[in-house]
Amino acid sequence: MAALSIAAASVVYQSGPVATDQLAGEAFIAGAAVYQANNGTWLKAQCDGTAIEAGANNTGMALATADAANARVSIALPGAEVTVGTGTAGVVYVIARNAGSFTPVADMLSTDKVTPVAIGIGSSKLQLTRVYNAGSVLA
Repeated sequence: MAALSIAAASVVYQSGPVATDQLAGEAFIAGAAVYQANNGTWLKAQCDGTAIEAGANNTGMALATADAANARVSIALPGAEVTVGTGTAGVVYVIARNAGSFTPVADMLSTDKVTPVAIGIGSSKLQLTRVYNAGSVLA
């Protein structure tokens, strides 16, 4: 299984926790896996970088495209359900190596930080989760 290919136009917030008027720390598209940096901005998450990039502080999904740093966006938080136009029911998705992407846990590689961030619901929706533990690094 490969990383989810989420088209920005397919991202539709359904229900659950959401943070509005958030500050993007860089450009990203709607549907991107994001993490909250120490300064409060949101950046594209990735599993092969630092613990913070892998979600030590917080994770979510961008609900709108940020054209550049300092754009204001809404972020779906753990517990939210979001239609994304792709996915497989019951599959656990984690932060991927490709910054801003979600991938099935089976696609993780040695030394990746494993941060489950979504579960597939049906064939087009994700429920966001967040399970972070600094010891969850593949050997």
